[in-house]
Amino acid sequence: MGILSVVKREALHTGVVALYLFFCFGIFATLKKLFLATYQIEFSALVPVVIGALALAKVVLVLDMTSVATRLDAENPIWVATLYKTLFYCGVTAPVLFAERAWHAYRETGVLGEAVLEAWTQTDRNVVLAKVIVVGLVFACYHLYRGIDHRLGQGVLRRMIFSRG
Repeated sequence: MGILSVVKREALHTGVVALYLFFCFGIFATLKKLFLATYQIEFSALVPVVIGALALAKVVLVLDMTSVATRLDAENPIWVATLYKTLFYCGVTAPVLFAERAWHAYRETGVLGEAVLEAWTQTDRNVVLAKVIVVGLVFACYHLYRGIDHRLGQGVLRRMIFSRG
């Protein structure tokens, strides 16, 4: 298998996962925009949704290759693997969300220790919890679909969903 075919396969797989994440995060961003419009607050999240979907797609693909994820798929029923993988991925996502806030604070302050302290004290725990819940729901749907598709045979579920009966 040549390097070009590997790059194509990885780009396609990353693109499909990123498209799914973009769709899901786009729905939640639209709901947020609608809720904030009630209070006449303007909100635009296209760029964060795109960047978040692309970055998280690669994280998901890397986590999918870990021994934890592959072992859960092999040794458990689909629903158990979905539950544990979702919890595992959310456990990884929460620190990543905090690191994102710390990075933004670091860009403003230029001092890492001060940035981490500022990110920790200025973090709205309710917003973080809401983001983890949203990402958890997105992950749960992703893992459930992937688990069923893997057990049926790669691509069978997609063909079943998009076929005409």
